[in-house]
Amino acid sequence: MNNLFSGFFKQKEKSHDAHPPSDMTGFEQYDKEFVTYCIEQEETLTKLESEIHSLSEPEDTVMKTLRTACAFHAADWAGIIYVDVELGVTSTGWWHNPDPKIKSLQKLEEFENFFPMETWQNAVKTRQPVIVQDLNEVAKTSPQEYQTYKRLGVETMIALPFGPKPLGFLVIRNPTRYKTFTGAGRGFAYICHRALAQKRTIDRIKMALTPEEIKSDKDIIINFFGDLEIITQDGIWKEHDFNSPKCIRAVAFVILHGKSSHSALAIAEALYPEENIDVEIINKNIRGYMYRFRKSFELICKHKLVDYTSNGYKINTTLNIKTDIQQFENIWEQIQQDIPITHKVHLLKRAIKLYKGAVFQSASGDHWLVGIATEFKMNGVVAFK
Repeated sequence: MNNLFSGFFKQKEKSHDAHPPSDMTGFEQYDKEFVTYCIEQEETLTKLESEIHSLSEPEDTVMKTLRTACAFHAADWAGIIYVDVELGVTSTGWWHNPDPKIKSLQKLEEFENFFPMETWQNAVKTRQPVIVQDLNEVAKTSPQEYQTYKRLGVETMIALPFGPKPLGFLVIRNPTRYKTFTGAGRGFAYICHRALAQKRTIDRIKMALTPEEIKSDKDIIINFFGDLEIITQDGIWKEHDFNSPKCIRAVAFVILHGKSSHSALAIAEALYPEENIDVEIINKNIRGYMYRFRKSFELICKHKLVDYTSNGYKINTTLNIKTDIQQFENIWEQIQQDIPITHKVHLLKRAIKLYKGAVFQSASGDHWLVGIATEFKMNGVVAFK
């Protein structure tokens, strides 16, 4: 760790506030502050290094780092913000508030719109921190960002990008010390990113059970009969491990409707026609559902299962996707042919093995799925008879 951070202590920050004025006015005071900062930075990171060595869980490492970041900057909140640049969505991961009375997120929504945050988009590309010192200046240059900061109670802020896999920011809200110095923050962000990457690896190992028919990272098997499950070269994604029914329905709708693109409004109207919701809210909700699924699915596949295009959401046609529904249909068509009874029995056994329950069982009573579910339920009953 000392070697890792040694570069932070050899030079001053690259922020414009970290350099003394050209006329040298006030340089003496500034230099003293910076020296104090550098000493405290090294002491803090060295202590943090020794403490996280004894931690075995990624969450413990991240939480310890967030608490340290809050204390170092005397801030009122520190947390992890994940980013999906394509979908334009951010979500909040682990966070810390020094106020023991606050047990849940405040003001932050489950999914925030990333598209208006141009400063943050640039920060992701350049890997440079976002520093907010004066909200009035932000209001002049980025009105939409200003409104977001006001809603979230931001007066000052340091946001330090990290990535990739996962991609995001370590955010320190309302620091009252070292408001423009980012050396320590970069160290905190690095530690958090490595712990988060470790968690991804652990989660991926838990999901790793690859069937023989998967030959490459583009081969994907999707089973709809009974509980939804998706199988890739690196593991199995299971519906019952993913607690988001609306999200799963949105993804299943796109998959079941083949290669067509579907707008957020079309998906919402198909799944929830009884809900009269503002178009902007619909777009945000569906984008959030797709983001949540993508974040979970990326543990077992480096390719996106659902693409986001100018026409909406569609299944990724570059993947070799095989569903149990397609296999069942092919077998059923063969069964209807005039073939020897022994071959027909063999096919029926294969159909029975595939049929593990109603199509997408958790949603089989939904109006948008009734037709498909009923057809296969009838065929399944015949196969079992």
